[in-house]
Order: sequence, then structure tokens, then C-alpha cells
Amino acid sequence: MMATIFGNKALTKLQLCAILVFMSTIETGPDRARSLEGRLRELAAGVRLDPSAAVPLHYQLFRILRQFAHQHDLATDDRLPPEELVASVFGVSRPTAARAIRGFVEQEQLTRTPGRGSFFRSAQRLDLTLLADSLSVLDAVHPPHQLTTEVVSQSLTGSIPLNVQQLGLAPDTVAVFLRRLRSIDGQPVMVCDSYLPADLFPGLQHEELVEGSLYSTLERLHGVKIVESRRFIEIAELADRGVMELLDVPILTPVFVLTVLSYGGSGDVCEAIISHIVGEARFSSTVRSTDRPGKAESTRGHEDQGDA
Repeated sequence: MMATIFGNKALTKLQLCAILVFMSTIETGPDRARSLEGRLRELAAGVRLDPSAAVPLHYQLFRILRQFAHQHDLATDDRLPPEELVASVFGVSRPTAARAIRGFVEQEQLTRTPGRGSFFRSAQRLDLTLLADSLSVLDAVHPPHQLTTEVVSQSLTGSIPLNVQQLGLAPDTVAVFLRRLRSIDGQPVMVCDSYLPADLFPGLQHEELVEGSLYSTLERLHGVKIVESRRFIEIAELADRGVMELLDVPILTPVFVLTVLSYGGSGDVCEAIISHIVGEARFSSTVRSTDRPGKAESTRGHEDQGDA
């Protein structure tokens, strides 16, 4: 039997022993489930939910379970411990546990199979390298994954939001507003809102993006090349209805908010960006020291999260 599986050549006793030892170390489905349940009990022992907090109890639990899934790298076909166990170990009612778990289903991170339970689906990861030679987010997604961009809105606006004013655009700036939805393999992951001074880019609100790229459009049609982008990252709970609908997530979903200020060769502010990123995103960077003692060199990247 074993010789048939591995070819015509019979296995030596030593090879067979090595295979059996390796197989004995593999965590089978039931073992994996028991292991996850044990880890969940350990987590619950050190967590106290607050019924009096402004954040609803079910959402507190959802956020804890979400962090648990991330820490233990739960993957496709990993089974989430059942509702009754979640309710028991965290000391909440079963409806509260069910509502917390429903948050994963709404975000399409779980599939429910009657009689079997709730199983995780593989999430699309957006790897955002902040220190890179490219200004384009296209370079952050590699095969076999595919990044697509949909232009949702492209128009003139004389109303500059306060958070965009804080980036450096004056309140009375007439700007071209561009909202784009980014998806990986069809799954929405990012909404990018760009504000560009209309006097620098006349007619931009009517132009189709060259090769789907804003920066190619600015360079080829307006003669402006973006040479520097300054970025700031924070975590917030999403409350913008339009962004929620595009990303297909419920209110107060934790998201990365990436704000970017981009400059042209003349030093003018060419674009202010507010990006909301949901799901599995990772930000990476590299810092290298120079040969001279006491000095460090940081290779600052210019990967613009608003361009594709």
C-alpha cells in the first residue's frame, strides 16, 4: 500500500518511521478545534467585557474574537468555537454571542454550515509597503492576486472637509474630488478619496484616467509629476455611510485610515488623500543604518495609496 502511494520503490524502515513521526505531529481537524477552544478559554480568562460601556456588548465581543482570529492566523476551514462555548467562556448570553459572530458573517469572513458550525474563509491581504521606490499601489499586489479600481465619483467641489483642510488645503479651495474603490480578487478593501486643486488640473473632473492611473493622467495630460508623498496612519471605527456601503461593512467596523499629502516637482501640494482600508492589511518598512556611526538612513518610500 505504502509502496503504491509513493511509487514502485519500497520505502526503507527509516523512511517509513520518519513519515510516521511527521504525520503524528500534524494537528488534525478535531485536534485543531480543541486547541482553538483551549486558547479561547485562556483569552477569556484575562478579558472583562463592560456592559456599561458606550460600545455595545456584542461589538466588544466581536472585536475580541476578531483579534483572536488574527493572532492565531485562523485560515480557511478553521472552525470558530460554537456560540454556546463563546457565550459560556465570556459570560454573556447566547444571543449576544450569536450577534458577535454574525459580524464575521456580514463581513464574509465566515461561512455557516447547518449541523457543522461556522468556518473561516481566507481573507485577501493588502500588503502596503510604505518604504518603496514606487508611488503606485499597483506594486503592492502581486500575482496570483489582482487589484482592480472603480471610479465611483469624479467632480468639482468647493467644500473641503476639515480633515482635508488639516492636511494643507485651504477651506476655499476649489478641488476635483475623486473617489475610487479598490478591490483584490473582487473583494473590496479600500476606498480612496482624493482632493486635487482645480487650478492645477483644469478639466480633470471630465477626464478618463489614463490606463486607470491618476498619476499617469496628471503627468501625461497636465505635465505634473508627483515626486513626494507624506503619509499618516491611524485606526478608527468607520461611520461614513457611503464608505461603509462601498466596503460592505457594518457601522463602527475598525479600519485603517491612511491620509496622504502629495507634492509635485515645484513643491506645490497636488493632492490630499483620505483612504479607508478594511480587512487584512499589513504595513511594512525597512530602515538601514549608514556606515557612519551615529547616523541612520531611512529609505522613504513613495507608494501612493491613492494611485493605481
